[in-house]
Amino acid sequence: MLVLKSLADTDDALAASAHLLAHAHRLDPAAADVLLDHPWLAVWAVDRVRRGATGRPDYLPFAALAAAALSGRSDAAVPVTPRAGLVPVPGLGVLRRRGTTTVTPADLTGRQWTPTRWWRFTDQSVTLDLRVDDLDPYRDCFGLPVAARLSTPQAAELERSVGHAWHLLVGYAPTHAAEVAAGISTFVPLADGTERGHSVTHADAFGALAADANLDPVDLAVTMVHELQHSKLNAVLGLVQLHEPADPMRYFAPWRPDPRPIGGLLHGTYAFTAVAEVWAALRAHPELAVQATARFAVVRAQLERALVELARAGSLTSAGQLWADRLAGRIGRLAAVPVPASVDAAARREVAEAERAHRPTITTG
Repeated sequence: MLVLKSLADTDDALAASAHLLAHAHRLDPAAADVLLDHPWLAVWAVDRVRRGATGRPDYLPFAALAAAALSGRSDAAVPVTPRAGLVPVPGLGVLRRRGTTTVTPADLTGRQWTPTRWWRFTDQSVTLDLRVDDLDPYRDCFGLPVAARLSTPQAAELERSVGHAWHLLVGYAPTHAAEVAAGISTFVPLADGTERGHSVTHADAFGALAADANLDPVDLAVTMVHELQHSKLNAVLGLVQLHEPADPMRYFAPWRPDPRPIGGLLHGTYAFTAVAEVWAALRAHPELAVQATARFAVVRAQLERALVELARAGSLTSAGQLWADRLAGRIGRLAAVPVPASVDAAARREVAEAERAHRPTITTG
């Protein structure tokens, strides 16, 4: 809200949109808060503050249009400039229009209007509300090609996969399921041809992840937990400095083919700690026990090696050291999880081979 206010205070073109959003917040704070949490609004706003004009239409008028629709102001006329022939209405859908125009909520209907898919999954009274965004032209912030609008069969298959993934998380990793329900709002399918199983977040788009829409339910469950950890840590890093930014060192990250800066090592260790916890929990699933045990053993071995790297990092602040200590505690508890000796040995060999392959590239600078 402060970022949007600062932009509106210094740009008269945004002031009217900010006024509409503020009016909606007075009428219906909960509905307006959903808009204020919209990931593409945050990405645009932070980018606008950092760089000024971004070379594309401002996003705030689109949010104002959504605010007018949600607050019942069907006659509110909002001047907008479409992007690629589309007027996104955050959380609601997109309207096809060309050229700068004025749109009212009453226009959000008919053949030119495509609504956003919203899905609700409830399992054991735990609910995940998920927006599948394959429409908004501002969803292209992840540095990877995003999918066009999913066909009805593609959407149905993805919905089944998410539902199954949600069932697994609620049934076997309920603490992480509660986090996902609270923290993930938006799923962006990546385009076909993107590396199989790929997923990504954006530092300023809290609650959103982009991922391969063809992930199987087990990997999708793990991916949702994994990517949420990156969003959480990015949020923390906006408030607390965990490491000195000038650290030139590069560290071995067992899950990556390339050495990582300290920030990347912290991110990976944090995210994969949660991943290991989910795999440990899924060992109790009668059909997944073998797969989950093997995956758990590998990730645990990677994490134990990552702790060695964190211990040699001299750039952690006191808060960063506390963060690393808490991670070490969680990883220590994972060390007590029993796995067959042969599986554990195979996992440790995999990590050792990865380190041998990349040791010559672990340098400073």
